[in-house]
Amino acid sequence: MASLDDPQNAYENDAWLAETRADIARRYASARRHSRIVRVLRYALPIISVLGVVAFIVIAYVLPQLPSDISASSIDVNSNSIVMQDPHVSGYLSGGRTYEVRADRAEQQLQDTKVVTLHNINATLGFGNGETAKINAKSGIFHADSQRIELNDKITIATTTGIKGSLESADIDMKAGSMSTNKPIEFSSQGSLIRANGVYVEDKGEWITFTGPVHVTYAVPDESKPDAAEPQR
Repeated sequence: MASLDDPQNAYENDAWLAETRADIARRYASARRHSRIVRVLRYALPIISVLGVVAFIVIAYVLPQLPSDISASSIDVNSNSIVMQDPHVSGYLSGGRTYEVRADRAEQQLQDTKVVTLHNINATLGFGNGETAKINAKSGIFHADSQRIELNDKITIATTTGIKGSLESADIDMKAGSMSTNKPIEFSSQGSLIRANGVYVEDKGEWITFTGPVHVTYAVPDESKPDAAEPQR
């Protein structure tokens, strides 16, 4: 019978206790990680949905079909196209929302008058209550027949509510109410951030799919200080 004072037995008991403590620590850490994941989803998913819907609304409706009364500082006609310098158009969308679109240059091919290429686009969309969104893009191609807009190069979005975003490209189908890009995107608002390698928006923002890897940094409000938020990952 082994004695409690046996050094070998004492060593085995110490090893067992150390292993038990390590196992408890692992289970505790796992429980904390699970709790943290639940907390992340609780706060991050609504943020992702809101940012995705706003991004779609800003891009899909800020560049409506160009009306015939568009103004420009000059219009040149050559053998291949009609070129408008400093084109500008403004008006109202559904719900009384205002919009204004400016560009450095617009080109309409004579062989296909339903295609308009815009360069250095600056647009403003009103949301009501004095809130607005601004979108800038290096270039864009508008297809009037299919109601599609292709935005290329650097696209930036900023709203007066504090949402900022950037995309490298976007393909918008205004008729279907969808938007897609397979290039990196980034949106942020009040300490929260979403980065992804692409996004697909369907049904006018009802369905949003981010393609990975997807990185989310969220700001969880302090319950004791409702106005404070600490960014976490």
